[in-house]
Amino acid sequence: MVDRNSIFREYYTETPSKDKYIENQADAVDVIIPIVHTNELWEANLRSFYREIPINRLLIGDGGCIDDSVNIAKNFPRVIIFDHKGYKTLGFSIKKLIEEVETDWFIYPHSDAYLPKGWFDVMKKYMGTYDWYGCPMQQTIMVEDPLDYGERPWAGAQMGRKKAFEKGMDKIDDDYIYRQEDFVWRDIIQKGGFKEGFVDETLHYHQVMHKPTPWHRKVKEIKISVELSQEEEARTWNMQVKGIIKYLQPNSLWLINTLEMGIIRLIELKQLNWADFKNWVKTTNIVWLPYISKRRFIKKKVISFIKYVFRMFIK
Repeated sequence: MVDRNSIFREYYTETPSKDKYIENQADAVDVIIPIVHTNELWEANLRSFYREIPINRLLIGDGGCIDDSVNIAKNFPRVIIFDHKGYKTLGFSIKKLIEEVETDWFIYPHSDAYLPKGWFDVMKKYMGTYDWYGCPMQQTIMVEDPLDYGERPWAGAQMGRKKAFEKGMDKIDDDYIYRQEDFVWRDIIQKGGFKEGFVDETLHYHQVMHKPTPWHRKVKEIKISVELSQEEEARTWNMQVKGIIKYLQPNSLWLINTLEMGIIRLIELKQLNWADFKNWVKTTNIVWLPYISKRRFIKKKVISFIKYVFRMFIK
């Protein structure tokens, strides 16, 4: 059973380095990680790899690191750095790393993964059952995001004069004030003839994470939208679309939907020459041809527009 105490505390707690290889060389495996950058938890993630996995060698593919990830990795034992700066894609870097593996089995953890205690001991039990396998992902969301307050007061870390509240506090009953209290305090301040202010010379951090409550709670959706340059978005979708068509078959609804989404976005970005693209599909993997009909995408866009109009109408 994985310990469900705060994973954030574990991320940032300094623990003595442990090298599982020293106590279990019989099960030693190579570990491959391609990188161009990592995150602030990279060192903690590496400590978790060495604690959980008897690492024969850590094989790092340096795709042109833009941070100090390679230097951090060099502080760990049995690390080999491969120069992958000349490779264009993640997939080719992984291919070259796999070619360098010397053990019968290897492990490929992402650089932004952290392994819980007992991970390898559980996973190795399935070596006789599968030849390539994974485990569920538990997301931990850590991102700084400036909040657009809209019409709300700048709540979360406020400072005030007690006198400004005295005239209005007699109307506060123990009934309904909850999560709209910032508006209530604003109303009291303004009606008392006092002034509300906004200070932008500093900030506070608002922590969005799971915490116990008296009620049942289940996370339904997490969405982080990152603004990309047109060049980066076009490159991302072009590689996604062409990678699906070249290397895979239309046997998954996820693949088909992702392909359609990518093509629609490339059309919107004016990055798709339909005739050239169609000829490329014919010569690369013709089984995808029925899924890239121009009429199909026009129909989808019309349906999406009708649904949008309908949603606006019923609001």
